[in-house]
Amino acid sequence: MYRIRRLGAALAVLLGAGALLAPAGSAQAAGPAVELDVPKTAYLPKRGTSPTGGLRLWLAPQPGAGRATQSDVTLKVDASDLDSVARIRTRRECGDHAMGATDVVDCALGTLTRGKDNYPDAVYIEAVPGARLGSHGTIRYTFSAPGAEDVVFETDVRIEGPDLRPRKEKPREGDAPGASFGFKPQIRNAGAFPAQGFGLTIRSPRSAFARQYSNCRYGPEGASTSADCWFDQRIEPGQAYEVVEPISVAVPDTMVNGSFTYKPYVQGMTGNAEEDLGATGTDPGLRPGTGPELKVRPVDTPADAFTDRFGLGEVRLHTSQTADLQVRADAIEGTTGSTAESTFQLRNAGPGRISGTSLRITVPEGLSVVAPTPPPDPDNELEWEWECSRIEERVYLCGPDNPLEPGDTWETTLEFRIDRNVRGARGLLEAVHDPERPANDPKKSNDSAPIEVRATGGPLVEPTEPNPKPASATGDSEGKDDSMLLVMAVVLGTVLGGGALVFALRVRAARRKAVPEPTGPTGHGETSGPDET
Repeated sequence: MYRIRRLGAALAVLLGAGALLAPAGSAQAAGPAVELDVPKTAYLPKRGTSPTGGLRLWLAPQPGAGRATQSDVTLKVDASDLDSVARIRTRRECGDHAMGATDVVDCALGTLTRGKDNYPDAVYIEAVPGARLGSHGTIRYTFSAPGAEDVVFETDVRIEGPDLRPRKEKPREGDAPGASFGFKPQIRNAGAFPAQGFGLTIRSPRSAFARQYSNCRYGPEGASTSADCWFDQRIEPGQAYEVVEPISVAVPDTMVNGSFTYKPYVQGMTGNAEEDLGATGTDPGLRPGTGPELKVRPVDTPADAFTDRFGLGEVRLHTSQTADLQVRADAIEGTTGSTAESTFQLRNAGPGRISGTSLRITVPEGLSVVAPTPPPDPDNELEWEWECSRIEERVYLCGPDNPLEPGDTWETTLEFRIDRNVRGARGLLEAVHDPERPANDPKKSNDSAPIEVRATGGPLVEPTEPNPKPASATGDSEGKDDSMLLVMAVVLGTVLGGGALVFALRVRAARRKAVPEPTGPTGHGETSGPDET
């Protein structure tokens, strides 16, 4: 993955992330001035980068030869080979030089301390205007220190690069809680230029990855929910590759629904979106696996089996775990013309963990929702979050931001104005969820509860429409869930401007408490939803 050249009596090779540049040759040699991982190939975007100019060179030198400190370290950056390809600017330790003003700079880094982040925030690079796609040149870094050997690192800088895309993945269904399965990701180079090597980052909120392979890096301890792997495999345009051995994925005991994602990347030397500190070994929180090297092999998977550019490979997990969800609605009591509050609850009775479930509230005829007023906040210390959105006339969608563990209850309170006293008017509280993430709720009959109205005063008027019925009673449970999918994913995931459509204020967080059995006309039910995103 890395190419390192040292000037002096001998040649040393950096073996893996964090390896030492061992001294060789003369017995009088004090060892290299620094240790450093530098990618042998880096890619720069042809487009402009930022108003300040350039991407930061992400170098992290450590004292050489295992020393705790190294004083008087200097760095020479030589970009003279990048003519018509890229240009640099410098500041701070390297002096103030505008972009393109010089090709060679000397930097005084001072004392380096082992274990400390020694990132010199001093050198930035960008493509020169008019740089040809695919053009490249070499940038060299020479580190020196008194009594130590000079060390030279080189990186081949290329303008633009490959377009690596992950495969479109099918959902997995029926995995048992606590089970494990093997997964083989695939990637394809859809671009016009080869990749000189590539990495994979795999992430999950809860699924764990076994620490199997030496060229992958995992979390420092316990179950690792991430893996960063690097492959020194050149990928030509149009080629696709798959890992040879499967990556083991563990399913959490309480998972009803979940997912994990992966994406390929090409390694850059800059701290931009292409950079991944896990595979390079510069992230101290990650550790390499203890097994053999994970290798890749070419495959003949068609191009349309892969995602669009910048897409993620996502594997959805629909396990055999279940979650019994319940809803509860307080009755709305008051006189005509007055306002009254009602609290709506969503409880997860387990045994699975749920996320993505929302409450659909159909307001009874004759009532309207009162927009909340922010509480006094003279010190500007409160954070307001909206949790309900009007999606239809007299229909609102509310839901928690966080997953509900078994035994958790989430609730919200809305204020209603009793505009008219409508005979027999009732609203409806329903639990809705994303149909692409089945809930495995064993008691769907409990997914709804009536919203009773006990109004007094004013003339009693006849209803102009029938009271709403739950989806299970109309036989339209799938259709109603489909209508909620976009709203749940977009409306509840963003803050809508203007406030015209969002009326409920987040007033209560998820609580771990039992919901009492309902009495009288308040009603209760159960709801279902996906466990994890």
